[in-house]
Formats: sequence, structure tokens, C-alpha cells
Amino acid sequence: MSKELHQKIHDYIAATRWATLATVRDGTKPVLRAMGSFVPDDGLNVYYSTAKTADKVKDVEKNGWVNFFFQHEGQELQTFKNVALIGIAHEVKEGEEHKKAVDLLSARNPRFKARVEKGELKDIGIFKIEPKEIKYLDYTKGFGKAGIEVLTF
Repeated sequence: MSKELHQKIHDYIAATRWATLATVRDGTKPVLRAMGSFVPDDGLNVYYSTAKTADKVKDVEKNGWVNFFFQHEGQELQTFKNVALIGIAHEVKEGEEHKKAVDLLSARNPRFKARVEKGELKDIGIFKIEPKEIKYLDYTKGFGKAGIEVLTF
């Protein structure tokens, strides 16, 4: 993958306000959720936070495969873009990586930062998605398959 494409994907994810997280329930049922607390790391891994009691936590514990879909609102068709990050999610436990994820999420999301400052982090799970495939759609390159780049890891 070119550095330029890597940066485009990273920047697109970072600029997305709301994304959709898809998990698998009971081995067969897809479940979608709107997410606002997420951030890419320096690479193309994505951290997200959620209440430890959320159903999506149970879904990920049973089947870590997820699809995190990023799309900006109000785009015109000719310049339409989105990113689908398909990968394995797992909880990040205490330690250096956990601290890094908390710092990144706090810098991006004032609500998350406020919860951390209030001591509510014990109730929040931090998860990391390691991509196995990324689909980047960019209609400025053409419509349909002409506008899709697929990266596999």
C-alpha cells in the first residue's frame, strides 16, 4: 500500500464524526451500532470505547470479527468516499497500549475525556480493531469497482 493511500484512509477515519460498527451475534446475526468514540492509531488500527456491559462486548468476546464503516454526511455523488475496515476486535487491557488508546480517545472525544476525568474508566472497555481488509471507495476515481481499492493484511 502506498503511503499516500494509507494517509488518505487514516485521515478519512479521523475526520468521521459517526461510524457504524457491525458485530455478529449468536454466530449468525449481524448487528449494527452507531459509534462516536473511536480513533485510528498511527497506523490503520482503530480503537473504540464502549460500556463494559454493552451487548457488543459479548458479541466481540464470542466472535471478534467486525466491520467498522466510516462515511461522511452530505457528500455529493461525484466526490463520494467511504471506508470499510474489516478485522478482528479485542479488548485492550491495562498497560502501555491501554494508556495510549485512552490518550488518543481523550484527545478526539471530549465526552470520553470527561468520563476519564470523573473516574469512570473502570466501567469502559477499550477495544482495538486490527484490520484484515480495508475497502476504500472514492468516486473521484470512477464509479463502481473503478472507485474501490481493497487492501488485505
